[in-house]
Order: sequence, then structure tokens, then C-alpha cells
Amino acid sequence: MKLLLYVFLIIVSACIIILSGVILKIYRVQQPFQADDVPEWTVMELNPHKWELRSITDPERSTIAWVISPAGLQCDTLILVGGVEEGENLLAGGGKWKYTGNTILMKQPVHSFLLRHHWKNWSWLDWWHMPEKIREETRHTLGALNALLSYVHGGMRSDPRFTDKVVMAGGSVGSAFPVILTSFAPEKVAGLMVIYGFTNFQYVIQSELFTQGLIHLGLTKSSDDLSTKIKISGIRLTSHILSFFLGNILKYGQIEHYLPAIYDTPIHFINGTNDPLAPPEAYLPMWESSPEPKSEKWVEGGHFNPGAPEDLLLIGKLMYEWSAAHGVRSCHSPNK
Repeated sequence: MKLLLYVFLIIVSACIIILSGVILKIYRVQQPFQADDVPEWTVMELNPHKWELRSITDPERSTIAWVISPAGLQCDTLILVGGVEEGENLLAGGGKWKYTGNTILMKQPVHSFLLRHHWKNWSWLDWWHMPEKIREETRHTLGALNALLSYVHGGMRSDPRFTDKVVMAGGSVGSAFPVILTSFAPEKVAGLMVIYGFTNFQYVIQSELFTQGLIHLGLTKSSDDLSTKIKISGIRLTSHILSFFLGNILKYGQIEHYLPAIYDTPIHFINGTNDPLAPPEAYLPMWESSPEPKSEKWVEGGHFNPGAPEDLLLIGKLMYEWSAAHGVRSCHSPNK
């Protein structure tokens, strides 16, 4: 009897230790970023339309930025960070964004990270450190974006291509990066756009996991069959548990933590009226925490599709119109 009691106590103690370790890990990794967390990156112009961005402390980390810059003019600049599915077509080809001003699209560094560190080769220790890996990638994305902002904004460097007016914009899962960076230095950002952005990660992840679970098992929520209802309940419970942990791990990326620190920078939201990733629960925290001046534009339909030329043209037009209305999308001769 005593042996069973000892075994029970050992198991309980082990569970408490493991749970405490998980809670401590989540608490440490979920803390919002501070300005000092942003690492240093450099910008190298490979040619007038393609720049390379590289980490100073970790040279293996790099990404690229595509640039459209009117020749012979000094222009205001739009810096854009897209979602996971992105590419040069956002600026050329399918997009055809032929508007005044400089336009720069930064590719998220996570693309090169995934090429160098494929998850199929991860050990169990790699998976244990996954929250820290994701946070580190986010931190370096902020570093790359900050390098672009500093390079274009000028500071001590005079460049006849750029004015001191820079608009930052982020789309979908890329929407948090410009917001976080602007909160650290709002005086450098003349305008901020959040395009089909979302927050409240726990709600978003739970909804997406539940939907994907139904699709994977070929189920629908309208079924009356008892066994199907049990399966759906299992999917819902699993999605709630996983979203609780994942949502808390990614809490540092929730946009509403950073918006209140922004001042004197107009903020504009572009949303889909039927966006499954950004229902009111995932959008309202951003809007409610945003300071004035702020505005919003609602577009009929679901989430932005970077592969659809009509979506690219429409969103490009809306972004240009808002920027131009705020006087941050113009060009002039550098001699004037």
C-alpha cells in the first residue's frame, strides 16, 4: 500500500513539475516585444528593384524586398509586409500597381527560415523549443522591417529618391509587424494600414482548427447522427485545448497590445465583410484599442486572396486612395 502511495506521489509531483515548466515557458514567451528586442539588420541594394536584407548578428538570416521607384523623382514611400503567401506579383504582373510614390514589398524572413530548418527534420527538443523559435522569427522580421524603415526614412542619410513620409502596411498574418514597429517609433511613420488583419489568436486558431477538423473527417455541423455528434464534440474539445495553448504562446503578436502607444499617426483598417479569419471577435479589439485618427473600409467578400488579380487591384486602389487623401503618396522633383 505504501509503495502504491509513493508511486502516486511521484507521478503527481512529476505532473506538477511538467505543468509548472509549461506555464513558465508560456509566460516567458508571451510577453509583448519592447523596442530593445528589435535586432539589427542591414539593407543592400542588389539593383534598383531588388534589395537584400540581412541580419547583422545572424548572417544566415536574410530576405529580400522588391521595389518600385519612379525614376528621377523624390517620392513618399509605402512599405508593405504581406502574409505567408506572397511574392513579387503583389507589386508587378498580377497586381499592376501603377500609382505614384515608392512602393516596397518585404518578403517575410520566415520563408528562408523554413527552407533552412524543415520541420520534418526536427527532434523532440526542437518541438519543445518551437514557441521560442517562432518568437525569434517574429523578432527578426521586426528587425528586417526596421532596417527598411530606417533606410528609407533617412535619418542621417540623404537620399533624393525618398521623402521623410513613410506609410507602413501589413496584410493578413503580416499585419502585426508594422503595428508593433510603429508603436516603438510613431514619429517615423506618416500612416499605418492594417489590411485584412486579425487578433485574438485563441479565437482565430480555435475556429480554424475546428473547421479544418471537420473538413479532414468529411463532417458537417448539421449532422444529426449520434456518432457524428460525438466526433464533432471531440474536434471541438481538441480545438479549444490546442487554441488555448497556441493562443497564449502567440499572445505577444496580438495587435491591440501595441496600438495604444501610437500617436499622431493615422491608422486605416481594410476588412472583408465575410472574412472567416477576422470576425468581430478578432477585429474589434484592434479597432477599440486604436487611437485617433482612425478609419475603416469594408470590402464585400471573404479574406484577401493574393492569387486573385482582382483582389490585388482593388486593395491596391483602396490603399492608394487613402494614402493620397492623407498627403503621403506623392512625388516631386528632388530639386524642389
